[in-house]
Amino acid sequence: MNKKVIITLTVLAIIYWCLFDFLRWEQFDTPSFIGGARLLFGLEGGFDFQSRITKPLVLLLPGITELLTTIHPKYIFLLQNIVFFYLCGIFIYKINQIIFKDDKMAYLGMLAYTTCQPYAIFSLFVLSDVSGWFFGISGIYLTLKYFAATNVKLKHLAITGFIVGIGCLAKESAIIGLIFLFSYILLNKFSFKIKVKQFIFSFIGFIIPFAISFLLIEYFYNDSVFKRIMVVYNLNEQVNFELSNLKQIFRIIDMYWFLFIIGIVTVVKILKKQPHNNTLKSILFTGLITGILIPVWPCFTDRILFIAAPVLIIIVVYGINKFKHFGLPLVLTAGFLNIFISFIIYKYNPSGIIVTGIIIFLIVSAIFALILYKEQIIKNLTDKGLLSKK
Repeated sequence: MNKKVIITLTVLAIIYWCLFDFLRWEQFDTPSFIGGARLLFGLEGGFDFQSRITKPLVLLLPGITELLTTIHPKYIFLLQNIVFFYLCGIFIYKINQIIFKDDKMAYLGMLAYTTCQPYAIFSLFVLSDVSGWFFGISGIYLTLKYFAATNVKLKHLAITGFIVGIGCLAKESAIIGLIFLFSYILLNKFSFKIKVKQFIFSFIGFIIPFAISFLLIEYFYNDSVFKRIMVVYNLNEQVNFELSNLKQIFRIIDMYWFLFIIGIVTVVKILKKQPHNNTLKSILFTGLITGILIPVWPCFTDRILFIAAPVLIIIVVYGINKFKHFGLPLVLTAGFLNIFISFIIYKYNPSGIIVTGIIIFLIVSAIFALILYKEQIIKNLTDKGLLSKK
């Protein structure tokens, strides 16, 4: 593993931990996860609020640790989320490495993903979001890895589906891994018969852990993820379709949306030359399907919408690549603005700071673009012999 990735993640974890500590213990969802972990093991103070018992995977370690050692569950939640914090960054790096076959672009993709504000704030809270993000990322990574082989084995697709299914027992956002896997199968040039087999094995792998957990939770606790969805949907049905939610969409990747636009243009151009590029088609299709499904989901908030970030960031990296040697300074600028603006908003709640940040980022981007344009003109003139090399 690239040491620079580990060092970067460590530095970011320390910064995020210190910067957003004032929010960590005020998070509304925190007590419900602690209560769920205690309920799972019959400990005093256990309760099932917001159907946390439907996310047993993240409750197991905190609950059993308190049972055996009396250590408070919140500390184990934080510890396991620190592990997932590193794993998300590492596997985003691996995904971009597979796609771009370039360590520098893989690093920039990892840096972009981990400097988005939902990741910076919520990954180190007593929540299950970062675990769901990890399992979704894992599904994408394994799909790319297994389909890179000449012969795709059905057992590998079942394993990928199984991991995503396990991940949905931590957070439903892991489902993006299955969406990407299904997209890759659908858009590949396999025969219809092979595609059906691949779909079936992937789905069986996914449904086994999900169904077993569903039946056990329904039997012992009379609860399920579907009941939870309906309850929350009834509470938020009108809110989900308000225009004010556009701000929540922007907050998924903040300043990186501008690089995303450049990236989309680049991807479209590549697909015109490489119409059979299944990876790019699957990325776009996954983003499209996720975008259609997200408004149906009962909670329309930035940390829920962050489910789409892995595929968005891949496209962002294509945009970053257009800035050549200014890629790293541009990502550092965008990342700093994302985190600084989020801190200011949550700490002081000023007005207009997001717009100010956008203006700053566009000015910096324009300066880099103009310098690159000047360098290209000089290079062209030098190549033609119209300008001496000095």
